[in-house]
Parts: sequence; C-alpha cells; structure tokens
Amino acid sequence: MPRAAGTTSALVGALVAALVLLSGCGGDPGGKTGGGGGGGEDGAEVTLAAKTCWTSETLGADPQDILKLSEKYAVTYFDAANALAAKPAFTETEACGDAHHVEIYKVVPVASVKPAVTSYASLLQPNQAAYRRLSESVEKACMNKVLASTAKKTKLEGVIAEPAFPDGVTLGWAPPSPQQWERGQRVYACTVTSKKAVKFSYAAVFSKRFPTSLRTCIDSRKLVYLDCARKHDRETIAILDVRLPVAAGRFPGKKGIRLGPDGRYVDVPAGVLAQLDKACTSYLRSVSTTKKLTGIAEIDPDRWPLADGTYPVACEADVPITSKSIVTTGSVYNR
Repeated sequence: MPRAAGTTSALVGALVAALVLLSGCGGDPGGKTGGGGGGGEDGAEVTLAAKTCWTSETLGADPQDILKLSEKYAVTYFDAANALAAKPAFTETEACGDAHHVEIYKVVPVASVKPAVTSYASLLQPNQAAYRRLSESVEKACMNKVLASTAKKTKLEGVIAEPAFPDGVTLGWAPPSPQQWERGQRVYACTVTSKKAVKFSYAAVFSKRFPTSLRTCIDSRKLVYLDCARKHDRETIAILDVRLPVAAGRFPGKKGIRLGPDGRYVDVPAGVLAQLDKACTSYLRSVSTTKKLTGIAEIDPDRWPLADGTYPVACEADVPITSKSIVTTGSVYNR
C-alpha cells in the first residue's frame, strides 16, 4: 500500500494484553541459580545471567541510596540519579515461568566492550562522553545476530534494531547493583522490562510462540491497532532506532519534518529510505516464510523524536508501496 504521511499517528485503539506464554529461566553455572523455582532470592547472592528474572525495583528508587553512592564515588547527586533512575536494581529474583517484570536475556562481560570501566563511578556519569560511548557499545552488543544483521543492512552507522514489543515493554541494559559490583560481578545485563508483570520470554518474540494479541497489527482502512488474529493488512515487526545517525547528521531529525498534501512527514532521501526498506525486508525474511509481503520502513512525524530522545523507524510487513493491500490474519512470525 502507499506510504502515507502521518499514517501511524492517525491510528487509534489499543493492543489487547494477553499474557499467556510461559518461559523457563535458569542461573549461571558459576554462581547461585537465579530466577528459577519460586523466585524470591536475594539479588546480592545471585549471579547475573541470561534467563534470570527479577522484580521491578530500580536502582534510583531510594534518594538516600543515591546520595550515599554520589558521596562514595565523588559524583554529583543529579548525575547518579539520572544514571540509575530506570536501571533495574536486581534486588530479588522472580520465577521466569511465572509473571515477572525484568528478564535478563543476555550478559555482556565488562571487559568485552569499550571504553573500559574499572570503577563504579564511571557508571554514574551519564553526561560524560565516555558513558555515552559505553552505552552505545553495550546496546550494540545486546543485539542478537538477526538484529545486528538488520542494523548493518541499513548502512547507517549506530542503528540499533529491536523486535516490536507491546506498549509498556522496553529493552535496555543495566550494570550490576553496587552490592553485586563489590562482590566482583563484572557483566552488563541486557534486559527486557515490563511495567506490568508478563509471562513471555525475550526469545519467544522471534517465533510463532509469541501470542498474536501481543503483536502490533494494523487495519489501514479503519486506522486501528488490533490483535493480529483479526483481519489486518500491516504488522509492525521491528523498530530501528536511528538516534545516533541523527546526532551525527547522517539522517534527518526533527528539522526534517515537512508539511505535504497528505499531512506532515519526515523528508528522508529516497535512496536512504530504500535501504531501510531492504533492512526491514531482511528482518522479515529471518522470522517469516511469507513471500507475499515485504518490509516497509515507516516514520511517524508525531513520534520524531520520542520523549526519551530516540528516533524510531518502524519496520512493517506490508505489500510494496505500489501494490494493493493484502488482508490477512495471524502474525507473519511463523518460524
């Protein structure tokens, strides 16, 4: 279907949240098992590892804790608070097979990414250039092979690709808690965090096991989001965050928004947009056997940027922009 200006921002309605998928979690062979059984284990005693799950507490929840950290590591209170505000505290495990708030889906050894970090103080200074480089390095390392390949195919340095999640579910990374750091834990945790407890696993989102009710499908005629089990003609399958190319001047930012006959749109050079379409198509082929649809990059000017500073390009499974829409049911994720 045609790529229309402002189409995404015109959509109304909400996704139905059906939390029906279970996943098993385990610990790291070198430490105490975490996230299994009934949960409830003290985080200070548990090794941060993939497939462990955790409660929703954040490192920045207690101002007194932040004050103590700022004094201990000689950083400003505001820097420490900003750095840790949304980072999981890893205070207590939850069973991954039950409803949980945070899942670690991968860990990245501290020594494997640059710049090198030897003091927790370096993790409390988000306004420093070194911290920003570290965050970029960890985000890149958190991508799996499919996502890394998708990002590379955009031919834009610094793009971060992630699968499309329902509202309230976000990907991120976090350092060990101060207590875990002091006990010698030296990994960064790649996390999927949910505002409301969920029962699905990160790995499931790439497969047909993920509930269609948690996918993001669109009826273009009615301009509504809906359960992918219902009739629709588009599905959002992934997100490409281009904030780093925007910051480097290699991709249009907020100043690239224009007003056309069909409404506002982001003015992206045709060649760049075509390359984004290729990257989206590559991702689609990795998760789906469908040949009727292709990957289309969509940009919503009303979400350019988001409040958190990201610039999201949505990868949608759709027909080529010059073709008639195909109405279907079910998700394209069928592997």
